[in-house]
Amino acid sequence: MNRRILLLLGLAFGAAAPAHAQSAYPVKPIKMIVPANAGGPSDVVARLVGEGLTKALGQTVVVENKPGAAQTLGTAQVAKADPDGYTLLFTTSTPIVMAPFTRKNLPYDVRKDLIAVSHVGTTPLVLYANTTVPVKSVRELVAAAKAKPGELSYGSYGNGSSAHLLGEYLSKQADIKLIHVPYAGVSPQITALVGGQIQFAVADIGVPAPFVKDGKLRPLAVSGNHRSGSLPDVPTFAEQGVTGMEPFSPWWGLFAPAGTPKAIVDKLSAETVKIVKSPEFKARFAVFGADATGMDAAASAAAMNDELARWTKVFSELPNISFE
Repeated sequence: MNRRILLLLGLAFGAAAPAHAQSAYPVKPIKMIVPANAGGPSDVVARLVGEGLTKALGQTVVVENKPGAAQTLGTAQVAKADPDGYTLLFTTSTPIVMAPFTRKNLPYDVRKDLIAVSHVGTTPLVLYANTTVPVKSVRELVAAAKAKPGELSYGSYGNGSSAHLLGEYLSKQADIKLIHVPYAGVSPQITALVGGQIQFAVADIGVPAPFVKDGKLRPLAVSGNHRSGSLPDVPTFAEQGVTGMEPFSPWWGLFAPAGTPKAIVDKLSAETVKIVKSPEFKARFAVFGADATGMDAAASAAAMNDELARWTKVFSELPNISFE
């Protein structure tokens, strides 16, 4: 009889152990994979979120950069990781809502292999010109491209990135031919633009800002429905006669491997939302010309699905574009 009681007690404690371990999460450092180069916008924003989570959770959040394959290399690593809450993904929207359309044999399924934890923020894209190029507006760029078809080049931060898509969609809408030059991140792309290796580039607001201030780069247009508060004198594409460019505004988000316990996802989501909505984070985030959103897990998943539907339409209008 005593042996049977001990056995039942053992089973009861064994069944309770996972729940207890889950409620105690985290009990060790957390790795946050960033599928982009160190020093770029994604890396900087990830470290801001990581700092906040470290304080909130009482465990160190270690940011690990894993660039490559248009941000899909690091994303695939998280998609295949143990769903225990100790390997997370901080990324732009590129490997989440664009890679399914731009990459062949993608080593993960966004809907099946990843869980949205929090939508952190969004930022407009900007079309820049090297100031040695005599182009001061989108209309002038279109005129120059038509005068010299196939001679003008623009840079992006990778094949299949938001920047690449904006450049190709601009070419389609304006009926021009621009040569696309992909780079492994925003920083090398802007370095090439400043150095004159390319004439134009599509990037965010933060990294190019010092060069704009020094007069080496000229912003020509911003994506979105309205002008950016960081570049109030720069008109949108629509203001310059090019329609359909409004959706091209990338976002950042935090993800976990599918199968991660809901209690862990909810905890990470709640803490991330608090961080993103704090005045300190918003102030530092604004340096990138970005708007903090701070959506919880459910709202983030809905936003991701909406984005996938939107990009399905965009890519249907670019049937002959090769991204690899």
